[in-house]
Amino acid sequence: MTDSTYRKSNDIPNDHYQSYWTTFGLLFIVFGAIALIGQLLFLNWRSWLPGAEGSKSTLEGVRASVDTVISQLC
Repeated sequence: MTDSTYRKSNDIPNDHYQSYWTTFGLLFIVFGAIALIGQLLFLNWRSWLPGAEGSKSTLEGVRASVDTVISQLC
């Protein structure tokens, strides 16, 4: 007699994928709407999302992130 409730370990239920895409879609729409409103109203939206260690430019943020990663490796 076979057990019909047995499921392979790599089988993932479809509702897992559905909840992932629902969450991703909602967050994408929210962040997209915020960015669109910020652009249309000529707002400085970069200050809303501060970079690494409070840096003001992208280059400073990247440099701070690289320094952090390298210090963890050594």
